[in-house]
Amino acid sequence: MRVVILGLLVAAAVVVPLPAQRATGRGAIGRVTTDVQCAADLGTGVKSRRTFCDVLVANTPAGSVMMTIPPRTGAATLHFDLHNRFTVPALAVPALLAFARHEAMVRVIQPAGDVIGSAAVLREFRSVTDLFDQIGGGGRPGGVKAVAPGAAEAVRFTIPASVSTVGIVGVRLKVLTRAGEETFEAPGRPVAIVSNLRIQYTPAP
Repeated sequence: MRVVILGLLVAAAVVVPLPAQRATGRGAIGRVTTDVQCAADLGTGVKSRRTFCDVLVANTPAGSVMMTIPPRTGAATLHFDLHNRFTVPALAVPALLAFARHEAMVRVIQPAGDVIGSAAVLREFRSVTDLFDQIGGGGRPGGVKAVAPGAAEAVRFTIPASVSTVGIVGVRLKVLTRAGEETFEAPGRPVAIVSNLRIQYTPAP
């Protein structure tokens, strides 16, 4: 997987942390919390059994995806898988007609909206083979939903010791199809999907 500058459209799919984040200090070891509050819970993957959450354009953690870190010592490390959010055609269509390229930008923020870091994911969809999974509970054949996550890309950020609550919020989504290009950034708009969220931390003594 090649890492490229944010915004560069290439055939290969990439995820770009902005800036790159690395786990450091005691926050990289210890316990793990997976307690997540999703403003828009998409449901469970039919194959992976993962829980998927929409990432919404928002200014606060509660408006999208929020995690709270228990009392700890030092920095913590947030991990999650970032997916593009594709709408799957109801019927089988040629790859050329089904083509869509999504570039989604998200941020990890503190409760007041201060930015810890940003990431972007760029992928293309032509057929269901480009998906990570499909989500159960919908009206499509097989009981799946029309919306599905693209292939997973691992992202991580170091959370400062002074921060106890973080959120993953959407910034914008650029969509390129045969009909042209559109950009979406209105509040409440889903721009991406996250799964496999967890925070590593060292418990306070």
